[in-house]
Amino acid sequence: MKKFKQLIASGTFDLFHKGHESFLRKSFEVAEEVIVCITSNSYVKSFKDLKGIEEFEIRKKAVTEFLTSMGAIDRAKIILIDDIFGPLLTRQFDPDAITVTPTNEKNAIKINEERKKIGLPILKIVVIPLDKSADGKEISSTRIRDGEINRNGRLYVRTDWKNKTLNLPQNLRPILQKPLGKVLSTVPLDVDSSKVITIGDITTQKFNEKKVDQFLSVVDFKVHREKKFEKLSELSFVDDIETIRIENPAGTITPGLFNSIQMAFQTTDRKIILVEGEEDLAVLPALLVSPLGFVIFYGQPDEGLVEVKVTEENKGKAYDLVSKFSY
Repeated sequence: MKKFKQLIASGTFDLFHKGHESFLRKSFEVAEEVIVCITSNSYVKSFKDLKGIEEFEIRKKAVTEFLTSMGAIDRAKIILIDDIFGPLLTRQFDPDAITVTPTNEKNAIKINEERKKIGLPILKIVVIPLDKSADGKEISSTRIRDGEINRNGRLYVRTDWKNKTLNLPQNLRPILQKPLGKVLSTVPLDVDSSKVITIGDITTQKFNEKKVDQFLSVVDFKVHREKKFEKLSELSFVDDIETIRIENPAGTITPGLFNSIQMAFQTTDRKIILVEGEEDLAVLPALLVSPLGFVIFYGQPDEGLVEVKVTEENKGKAYDLVSKFSY
């Protein structure tokens, strides 16, 4: 027999992830029926930056599909809420408990205070700990959107990759010689420059000539592995831009390459990573480090400009490829 007859479980459920699954699963373990309250778009906008947050219908669909998969949809009611109280200051439902995460326990306390004022029964507060990712930090939609982890809490940049140089295996060379994204013939001008990364000297030069003002550029002063440039001004850089200098031998991804790209994201200022060695493989760590929504451009010999969007799918592909590198 379940501990509670009816229980309230609220959330935004944006980028539905492992933590959401655990929260809902544990809620259904202790209650016969669960009222799942999902925040409306307008409510989310009141306490979060709505940019990038999924629409209500997408979030509701993810919740519905998960509850169906665990065989609990018949014991659920899914409703939209416009504030922390939802239906809890009415007699629409008759819950005896509410599940919350530690960060939202204060909301449950406030709900009980208001219920007491109007003569409604106090709800039992059940605090469900947040799931942790591989680094011991909490799994959250924000961290997923920032490109740190996937929806299961796996780090996109493994700790050992930041401590040891990775070497490209021979069998991966044919795969990486193919474009990782869409091939373009010209520099696109309808891009958000603050979310653009260019890799390679000629690619960077073309973007600079078009005055795109991309957020990050990775260059090595070489073209087809031959030294061609001596200074940044030859790549059409006209401003004094912070430059991070690292060493990265050909056919490798060094800890310095991972660390320098992560360092670039510490501020929103434009940056250049100047590589002593080669930057040919930089697209992979750039994909793994960058937040969702960024776009990486690099040159493909004899084909054109390759556009790689930073999506969960592409980050997963980059992870799988780098996992096959050797030490």
